[in-house]
Amino acid sequence: MKKTTLLLMMVLVIASCGKKQKAAEPAPAPETAIDMSQYIPSVEIGTQAPDFEAPDVLGAPVKLSDYRGKYLVLDFWASWCKDCRAEMPAVKELYERFHPEGVEFLGVSFDTDLQAMIDYGIEADIPWMVVCNQIKMKENPISAAYGLHWIPTMFLICPEGNLLGYAFTAEEMEKLLVEKIKR
Repeated sequence: MKKTTLLLMMVLVIASCGKKQKAAEPAPAPETAIDMSQYIPSVEIGTQAPDFEAPDVLGAPVKLSDYRGKYLVLDFWASWCKDCRAEMPAVKELYERFHPEGVEFLGVSFDTDLQAMIDYGIEADIPWMVVCNQIKMKENPISAAYGLHWIPTMFLICPEGNLLGYAFTAEEMEKLLVEKIKR
């Protein structure tokens, strides 16, 4: 068995002699950071958060103003969004850390396929309320009200209903939560 393996290796080495070797594939370029300044939401921080109403997964209407009186992380996402899926575990960690301290979370999905959103919500075990009016982000009146150009985007809203800031990542939102609510 060892002789056969050795013989086969020698045949392969001899066969490859004189043949042009393929140039080594160049290493992939390191990922460059995206300039997120082009995606900054156009809604003004410090102003009243635009109120909206959208159905939950059972079709019951949910209003943003229902969350007045509490700090709220408003999370815009979609199940088809690769970046949203990548951020979801970190957003869940934020929820686990800050929800026991009274911070509410509300997800707004831009899925047009409600079942796909529900399936992902079950798969990802999302514990907070998610609403979805099944309108594409670029055509959605909620997206327009917040001046969204990118998902995931999260907003922190104070108990009085004013926008305290926005974040594209859970890490950025954590800093905002710590800074604004002093925890």
